[in-house]
Amino acid sequence: MGVYLNSYSGCCAAGLNIEDIFQTLLSGTSAVKFHDGYIDDISMPLGKIPSDDYFYDLIEQNIRVAIAKTADFDPLATTLMVGSSVGGMCRVEKEYLASGKCVKTLVEELSIGSIGSEMKEKFGFSYAITFSTACTSSSMCIDAAYDMISNGISNSVVVVGADELSRSAVNGFDKLGIASHELTKPFCATREGINISEGIAVLVLSNKKSDGCMQIYGCGTSSDAYNITHPHPEGNGAVEAMEKALIKSSLNPSDIGYINAHGTGTVANDEIECLAISRLFGDDVVISSTKSVTGHTLGACGALEIAICAMSLDAQILPPSINITTPISRNVITKPTKKEFKYALSNAFGFGGGNTSIVIGLPNEN
Repeated sequence: MGVYLNSYSGCCAAGLNIEDIFQTLLSGTSAVKFHDGYIDDISMPLGKIPSDDYFYDLIEQNIRVAIAKTADFDPLATTLMVGSSVGGMCRVEKEYLASGKCVKTLVEELSIGSIGSEMKEKFGFSYAITFSTACTSSSMCIDAAYDMISNGISNSVVVVGADELSRSAVNGFDKLGIASHELTKPFCATREGINISEGIAVLVLSNKKSDGCMQIYGCGTSSDAYNITHPHPEGNGAVEAMEKALIKSSLNPSDIGYINAHGTGTVANDEIECLAISRLFGDDVVISSTKSVTGHTLGACGALEIAICAMSLDAQILPPSINITTPISRNVITKPTKKEFKYALSNAFGFGGGNTSIVIGLPNEN
């Protein structure tokens, strides 16, 4: 049974809809700006959604956009899966900063599952399931949705990836020494770290092929079990996840025309991801990190970058990595590149050693 991406929507620092995001990616201009108020006395490069709307309202708006593009959509027959690394944490943080003290807040509004529970109530989805696995959160949603649809457990799944900027996250990454104080430059020899960003992506997956849809061919997951924050130095977990995705897709490495790399801009991730890709794909495959434009949207990045891959497949144009002076791999492209290709692979790697790779492509004829 095929699994199809029938529609998608999203917003992040690069745009308020997925079409604008893709155009920003092709423009080669970073959407990350310097902002005060997250770390005391320091202006940090961060990716903020250019909207004054409440974050949960933006999630609702993006769900409505995605399901409006889906014919005969029935929320009662649809499972909602939400991937988020912080969930409702930003609510209590904002209340505390506004009042200077802890306030009474409903537990349901603070939990990691708060997005799922609220959106289930608003739309009437049959179930709401939340994944919080750091930067792989929404990619794990796609993996689980793929299995549910493939095995006939659900005919339709809405995947939501969503994370909002917070002082807690910005300060946490800065204390770890991996938050860059300049614009991030993934796969550059002088990279210094990530630009933390917020983002929302909504994907409607089903067992029905629609006009203009894309197909999810296979997903692969693995766990390094090596270090809480550092990937395996040989890239073993990354290789395993990519291999599994290819096997489930019945594809060879040479079939992949583009890899949307995890590409965070940290010293460890980029070096090890390049090593893993080289081990499996050699020097021929084309890769880029769209986080160089959007920033790192944390738990939302997997779903957002699958939507970007879908736009890239539709346009047959590959988005570049930007801000690079000295690339660490010959595979990296630094300019928009026209290319005929059918399959793309998107990586998401997270703290705790979790790895998820997803193959998306133009749908088969049958």
